Amino acid sequence: MTIVLILWINFCSIFVHPLYVSITNMDIDASNKQVTMSIRIFTDDLETILHNKYNVEGWIGTPNEHRDGRRLLREYVNERFAIEVNHNEKLSLVIDSMVIMEDMMWFYVKGETKQPIRYMEISNQLLTDFFAKQNNLVIISNGREENGYKLNRKNHKIELSL
Repeated sequence: MTIVLILWINFCSIFVHPLYVSITNMDIDASNKQVTMSIRIFTDDLETILHNKYNVEGWIGTPNEHRDGRRLLREYVNERFAIEVNHNEKLSLVIDSMVIMEDMMWFYVKGETKQPIRYMEISNQLLTDFFAKQNNLVIISNGREENGYKLNRKNHKIELSL
């Protein structure tokens, strides 16, 4: 089911893009206290964020890209995407790398905690501050099962017991 959804979104993105969507694939390794993610967002949506939030112009992935653009995008993702572990620890998320593939930017993110993960609250508010119809798809794998969630402006949190 997850693969069909991703293929459908990629197909639609080729022909139409007032489809406001991000896709996050998250792998949770509860016993090793680690979370790894890839977050995919359309570059034109990120350029809208840079322009409207930070008053920065520049096309991502071109010679006209603003020198502070990627740093500001890192700040934005860390501001709008958060994970709390075991009701008491905000997971420190580190963006390892950012890669542009066609019209999307991929953020590769890692997080580690000091304790085994038993509970998580994930908040994904990416782009919802600028696009009312933004949907953020989150696909979570914990090694045993995989589940997908659709988040938006009104419903931006997931609570998981592991």
